[in-house]
Amino acid sequence: MKRLDDVLTRSNNNFDIVRLVAALMVVFGHSFALFKSNNNDDPVRYLLKDDYSGSLAVYVFFFLSGLFITSSFVNAKRLDEFIFARIFRIWPGLITCILLTVFLVGPVVTKFTMAEYFSSKITLRYLVRDITLHPVQFILPGVFEKNLYPNAVNGSLWTLQLEVDCYFMILLAGVFRVFENKKIAAVFFLSILVIYMLNLKSLADYFYRPVPFFLAGSFCYLIRRYIFIDYRIFIVIAVALFFFNHRGLFYVAWIYLAILLGSTTIFKKINLPGDYSYGIYIYGFPVQQLLSHYVSGLSAYSSMLISMQALILVGALSWHFIEFPFIKLGKRLAERFNNKRMRATEKNFKLKDINEKSSILIK
Repeated sequence: MKRLDDVLTRSNNNFDIVRLVAALMVVFGHSFALFKSNNNDDPVRYLLKDDYSGSLAVYVFFFLSGLFITSSFVNAKRLDEFIFARIFRIWPGLITCILLTVFLVGPVVTKFTMAEYFSSKITLRYLVRDITLHPVQFILPGVFEKNLYPNAVNGSLWTLQLEVDCYFMILLAGVFRVFENKKIAAVFFLSILVIYMLNLKSLADYFYRPVPFFLAGSFCYLIRRYIFIDYRIFIVIAVALFFFNHRGLFYVAWIYLAILLGSTTIFKKINLPGDYSYGIYIYGFPVQQLLSHYVSGLSAYSSMLISMQALILVGALSWHFIEFPFIKLGKRLAERFNNKRMRATEKNFKLKDINEKSSILIK
């Protein structure tokens, strides 16, 4: 029986495809809001009411992020290595997306003149706020005003704000040496998770719901040697869910299923040329809004046939030409920064040694 510790080894999983499916689930879920639903709704919403396909996908993203970001910090040789990795993973793709949105999509779609559009304070605020992610802004002047879901340019970016906040939490925990004792770290994250859930007023607090999944991912990483991954365990959880029908138990089953699928032999045999999920996620909403703007009368399901294919292409372009090159650049810069620091340290040691020898000779 496999443990989570074994599954997290790169050769023993294919979570890239899990994230890809999750990104497409977000596109699927948004389709019912951005296009004519013909009195249909996301099938997941019929079952769960407060959740839909997109929210379930976001929970998977946050849980996996909790797992791997915590792993990244614990296994990083230096603090700057972790910081460089996070910056160069999130912002190059994000900044490119925002620049294309503001300087290409906006001017083409807006109802205002170019001068009015670019002189508007709303345009500048969108550029600054969405790059810094605090707070995220969804509106550009005169853009998508007549869409079925009006004004919102990129409704997916709010989760990145939460994601980055979670990164800071891991960074602060590391700076205060929480991870030096695994048991203390596990208790720390479990305590935060419990406190967070107790202060979460209700499932209606939609904006904050993904955070517990990140915390759960961090906690599971810390106790990874005691978590077993096996289809029989999933069956037990599924049977318990059938009898008790508890929302929390459903989330456990859902996340466990994602881990189980990501570590199956079938998924491991699928070799993806890259991790396209991030590109699909950040471009999904504006691409769907563009489709809604230019092609009237599309239904939710018919729109998916176009948007999903287009977004896989966009995700591939983003990965191969922006994300992956900058990930490599981040690693090189982190290494160069470390080498400079080591040379400076060696120089200081040499100067100190020379001074000590000089003082001895003088005496």
